[in-house]
Amino acid sequence: MSEPRERERCDATQGRLIALEGIDGAGTTTQARRLVDRLIAAKERAILTREPSDGPIGLLIRQVLTGRVVTRTGNGETAPFDSASVALLFAADRLDHIHAEIEPALERGVHVVSDRYVLSSLAYQSLDNEIEWVRSINSRARYPDLTLLLDVTAEEALSRRAATRTLEERFEQMEMQRRVAGAYTELANEDSSRGRVLTVDGMASVDEVEEELWKAVSELLIDSP
Repeated sequence: MSEPRERERCDATQGRLIALEGIDGAGTTTQARRLVDRLIAAKERAILTREPSDGPIGLLIRQVLTGRVVTRTGNGETAPFDSASVALLFAADRLDHIHAEIEPALERGVHVVSDRYVLSSLAYQSLDNEIEWVRSINSRARYPDLTLLLDVTAEEALSRRAATRTLEERFEQMEMQRRVAGAYTELANEDSSRGRVLTVDGMASVDEVEEELWKAVSELLIDSP
């Protein structure tokens, strides 16, 4: 389950979906929490959520990524899930996440801050699958009103992960992270109607990054009907 951190607000306007993205170690989790705190302090209603979600499919994905759940080959040997299967799991988790948590909150006028969302699937799963196929399996997922991409180097991200974790997930190897960082940059530079993506310097201090994100979100809320 997400962290149900809401505060009443007198109006009943549609909530906004805000996604934080970046390679592992970019600081999305820390900044997502801080952003929800800022929204609540500003007397907005907001909840924090994440992907993979805390739903049944999301929990399975986390086990797959850490190697705790594997599949079996025809000769009975264990093997990791293939990339297409993992991409489909992420897409299924996202639809369940939207139906069970995101859409109901938005309809109540609650802002939803998600630690990762569609852009992460496009960046990660497109490394081993055709990006248009990845787009197609996520085509029923609504795009965020704003995506905030925290830009850090793979080396910096590795240093941060090493300070806080002892177990690396499937996508966290250095070369993979470099490729993902490049994919994020390409996606952020695309001129598309799939949603606004703002790139923020994630190498700055935690407080400086927070201020940049809050500035962007404040502008979004001012422009909202």
